[in-house]
Amino acid sequence: MKWLVTAFLALVCAVLSFNAFVGNDLSKGKSSNRLIAMLTDIYTWLLTTLGAMPTAILFAVCGCAIVVAAIRDGRQRTKVL
Repeated sequence: MKWLVTAFLALVCAVLSFNAFVGNDLSKGKSSNRLIAMLTDIYTWLLTTLGAMPTAILFAVCGCAIVVAAIRDGRQRTKVL
C-alpha cells in the first residue's frame, strides 16, 4: 500500500513539474470542487510568484523526495531481540 501511494504522489508531482516546464498554468477551466479549485489556485500562484522553471524544479524535487522517503522508511526498521 505504501508503494501505491508513493507512486501516485510521485506521478502527480511529475505531471505538475512537466506542466510547469511547458508553461501550462492549469487555469483554463474552473472546477466546482473546492479542493481542486484551491489546489489549482495555489499552483497558479506558484507559477506567477516563482516562475515556470523554479516551480517545475520544486515539484520534481518533491517527487524525488517522496520516493526517497519511502525507500528510507523501509530501511530504518531494526529487528528487536
